[in-house]
Amino acid sequence: MSETRVDVPITESGPSEAPLWVERPARADGDLAIFLREFLDDLPRGAVVLDLGSGPGSFDYRRRSDITILATDILPLRPAERLPHVRWFRADGARLPLRAASVDAVVAHYVLEHVTELEPTLDEIARVLRPGGRVYCSVPRATAFDDRFYRFAGYVAKYLLGKFRKRIEHQQRFSFQSLCAGFYRRGFRLEGFATVPAGFSWMNDPRTQPMQKGFISVLGAVRRSVGLDLFREANFVCTFVHVGRRGERPVTHVCRRCGEHAVLTPPAPAPSTWICPWCGLENGLYLGPGEKRRLEQGTRAR
Repeated sequence: MSETRVDVPITESGPSEAPLWVERPARADGDLAIFLREFLDDLPRGAVVLDLGSGPGSFDYRRRSDITILATDILPLRPAERLPHVRWFRADGARLPLRAASVDAVVAHYVLEHVTELEPTLDEIARVLRPGGRVYCSVPRATAFDDRFYRFAGYVAKYLLGKFRKRIEHQQRFSFQSLCAGFYRRGFRLEGFATVPAGFSWMNDPRTQPMQKGFISVLGAVRRSVGLDLFREANFVCTFVHVGRRGERPVTHVCRRCGEHAVLTPPAPAPSTWICPWCGLENGLYLGPGEKRRLEQGTRAR
């Protein structure tokens, strides 16, 4: 699992004993809700919330007993506590047994990186969420040290330790652009976001928890000694609103004379040039072997 996902129910902490120079993220008047507690606090009474890939619960379900929580995971669920406003069910995120436009909000808390079928899962989020509904989404940044180390540890366990049946948990890799594009293609708009450093809280797993403090101390020593910050920009936390209008547009080529955009769907076999639809200049069409092969396969499939 990534950053803050652990296999225990998430509960609120008590009063802070931190010094005055350590604060919780402050939300000024007029600020958008970005973090999970803020997102939940903004929901109206009676809202229906889907906790996608919930595990034992992505947040403390007792905080909002005035909303209906649909908690689902692909793995068998053993709720730590049965609550009247929580409905638990087992399902694949790519095939949700819910009616269209039946939920007011979706929480996808460090889960999208784990799904095998990302595109169908995003399709299902868009299908079950009502117009104007909102999504809270948090994912690891694929090029951050945290995510790379997590995947490296998974490959070590699978191939070097002989656990060949082990599933590599992080099936998907995200940049900020790819995350936003996935939602924008489905009629969502980004409301707000935060880039969050690594806390390595996934190491709270009982198998790795004894190593957690020492491992983080080593990374801290590297930062202090040579200035290499392996904690920075590890995760994206975003909120999206379902506006129903596509916000991502494809552009495949740019004319070398006028600089205007074009969308090419060349035939097979592909020609060596294309004509700009804006200024009429002949441009070169440079397709690699893999692109030509996919083009030919697509033509045969049609």
